Amino acid sequence: MTINLVWFRNDLRIRNNLALASACKNRKSVVLALFISVLEQWKTNLISDRKAILIHEHVISLRKELMKLNIFLHYCKSSTFLKSIDCLITFCKKNKVQKLYYNYEYEFFEKKRDNIVAKRLKKNFILSKGFHNSTLFEPGSIVNKKGEMYKKYSHFKKKCIMSLSENNFNEYSIPKKRKIFVKKNNFKISLLQFPIKKFYKQLFPIGEKKILKKLKLFLKNKIQSYNINRNCLSLNSTSMISAYLSIGVLSPIQCLSIFLKYHSNINTYTVGTCNWINELIWREFFKHLLYFYPLLSKNQVLCNWEKRIQWKNNEKHFHAWKNGRTGFPIIDAGMRQLNKIGWIHNRIRMITASFLVKNLLINWRNGEKYFISQLIDGDLALNNGNWQWIASIGNDSAPYFRIFNPIVQSKKFDNMGIFIKKYVPELKKVPISIIHDPHLWSNSIKATIKYPEPIVNLISSRKIAIKIFKLAKFTS
Repeated sequence: MTINLVWFRNDLRIRNNLALASACKNRKSVVLALFISVLEQWKTNLISDRKAILIHEHVISLRKELMKLNIFLHYCKSSTFLKSIDCLITFCKKNKVQKLYYNYEYEFFEKKRDNIVAKRLKKNFILSKGFHNSTLFEPGSIVNKKGEMYKKYSHFKKKCIMSLSENNFNEYSIPKKRKIFVKKNNFKISLLQFPIKKFYKQLFPIGEKKILKKLKLFLKNKIQSYNINRNCLSLNSTSMISAYLSIGVLSPIQCLSIFLKYHSNINTYTVGTCNWINELIWREFFKHLLYFYPLLSKNQVLCNWEKRIQWKNNEKHFHAWKNGRTGFPIIDAGMRQLNKIGWIHNRIRMITASFLVKNLLINWRNGEKYFISQLIDGDLALNNGNWQWIASIGNDSAPYFRIFNPIVQSKKFDNMGIFIKKYVPELKKVPISIIHDPHLWSNSIKATIKYPEPIVNLISSRKIAIKIFKLAKFTS
């Protein structure tokens, strides 16, 4: 009788889980499951409190779902990725595991861990099998004619669309219930040694079925108007599935498969559906970049001029930015929302990040670290890729002279000030016509408002940023 072990990591689901499906192929095999928490590692990686809660809740949910399949999810505590190896090996020996199944992770230290695991298991005559199950395509399969990773997103996207049209994606179903059920312990899953913040379950429901229902409702009812409404900050117009993709409760193949049920031909989608698929492909692009260039996992960049940028790194400005006290309503509303619920709209991420890097001249790494420490959907590849994009130093990034004007962006995407007034209540009495630049109004009527003065001049700071970036890029 073969004993198989499924090692759950960033794939907390029973549907479309290639490692789980493969472990369950032989109906006569005993299948065990294991999740190892690495609390010190998560804290080192600045995982947010809310993401820790999300993982905790979904590990509990996963255990319940697996129990229905007669598979028990064992739980083990460790501290770091490398120390978790001993925990895994010990478990395999104790339970006489013959085959280990897991889905790949592409970050540097996770890959290092998996390489060591494979070697140590081989010495103990235990077979290990890894699967690509967190991306649409196996990293290394979307390359140019030289076999290299695309440097331009547009080229990568074109190849992806061609491959999406040519491939039939298998969405692996839930495995059948096992005939043999082995339950050796019932340790309480106690992941939370993080400061507990308010968790908004109405925004971030728990459980695979609820997540799939959320996605299906979006793809059925909202995606056609996604192009029009996706940037409107006061509307609930996005899918809000990023948190579930980040911990693997949902896979991108599931997203695509469900999408195709409602929109059968990927080559004839509308503008709205096109933009949503585009978001999936951007995710893919950043994941593949991280796989090809391990240095991206270490806060490094691919361009050779970034180190010449003369950052100001003003601590008072950084503190004001983090706490939503910059004097620019759209910036402050966005940062306060981030601090309150652990999530912000992608448009707000771009506006606030651009302001930090280009107007305040604060190193993008500081912003990247703060975002990852707060985001419920924090993902190294995406967070790193997007911050390098906004800082104009990553692959296919925005030009260095592209700087978002927060007042213009505010007028365009929160015209009525609904989003601003929700998160910056001290501006509730300010007329809508002037809410995007409230001090103009207060000065005109010679009144004071309990709201900070702008910490920087947009026009002069923009000129300085362009000069500094240009000097760094074109000076050898």
